[in-house]
Amino acid sequence: MSFSIVLFYKYFSPDVIERLSQNTEQIHDTYRFIKTTAEKFKLRGRILFASEGINGTLSATTKETLVNFVHILEEYQFESTRMCVFLDIDWKYSTTKDDSIAPFPDLYVSLVKEIVNSGGTFDAKDIDQFGGKHLSPEEFHLALSSGSKDTVVIDVRNPYEYAIGHFISAEGEEAIDPCMVTFSSFDSSFCTKNADKLKDKRVLMYCTGGVRCEKASGMLRKRGVNNVCQLKGGIHRYLEAFPDGGFFKGKNFTFDKRVAVSSENKNILGSCLECNEAWDELSGRKICTVCRELVLICNECESNLREYHCIRHSFLKSCYFTFLEVYDIEQLRLMHEELTSIMKESNRAQQSKKLRKTLRKQINRVSARMEMIEEGEACVDCNVSRKCRMCL
Repeated sequence: MSFSIVLFYKYFSPDVIERLSQNTEQIHDTYRFIKTTAEKFKLRGRILFASEGINGTLSATTKETLVNFVHILEEYQFESTRMCVFLDIDWKYSTTKDDSIAPFPDLYVSLVKEIVNSGGTFDAKDIDQFGGKHLSPEEFHLALSSGSKDTVVIDVRNPYEYAIGHFISAEGEEAIDPCMVTFSSFDSSFCTKNADKLKDKRVLMYCTGGVRCEKASGMLRKRGVNNVCQLKGGIHRYLEAFPDGGFFKGKNFTFDKRVAVSSENKNILGSCLECNEAWDELSGRKICTVCRELVLICNECESNLREYHCIRHSFLKSCYFTFLEVYDIEQLRLMHEELTSIMKESNRAQQSKKLRKTLRKQINRVSARMEMIEEGEACVDCNVSRKCRMCL
């Protein structure tokens, strides 16, 4: 059985955002309408709604069901103004392969502060003024084929998304991965450090469907980088225009049970973090034991590991583990010593309050486990079955 999927977002105009910010009753009425309507059509997926806009991905057994939902949403009007705020949305439809499992297990509609969490660092009302210029897939493709040394391409998705697929220009230049821990860190961790170097460049920016670029381009332009363009409709629309992949190599990550979709060109861009062999299959059971970020680990390496570490936390591979049942006193003592040393002496820990907190918590866990073994309240179990970090 195949399923139909629709991906969509919209940032409201500044006046609508201002009006909703001052009218919590209207926000809640609209939220209830969205939720009730989606439930009526038995849709599954995720919708985020805020005073700044709407962002979602929904699935149904037929495209007709999704189209009917979209039609009702577009006709919805605010009671106070009779405005149809859900018009002019780019509804991006796609279909799963035959015999696919349902893309989503249920329906989740949430009322949030931001539809893309910037941590309050960027006001969506500024998108009209500071947002980047929208390029069609064809225009974006042409810009990548120009070979200009003054063009810089930035991928504003998560590192694990970039790892399995990203743009590579005609000259072989790979898109920049800002290595964001969270999207809210893009301004502080990337823009502040790179804005001056980009002021004389033409910046091309992209994400999955376009929603992140609206804020990310604004963050960069606020830092004085004026020539910023963004891929209209994101990778989704680009692969529709260029089914062979064009300049996009690898897979496009999806936030549903498909995990990722590829173009007609089956390039494997990713590699296993352990053995470095070509690998691009992300799985919910393979996540960093420290931060829970998805990691690329091939099946062969998976069989040799109990827990996994992302690139950012690879320096903890010998001393940070969630499941301590398999380690004896001596092994735990060595972990304790190494964790303590990292917290006290490493530059990473000195520069990150969050990392120090994580390390301190883990040190306390290891200490507690050692004490339980010494007092006979616990024993080492080398044969305990492997557990899923995500299930905690």
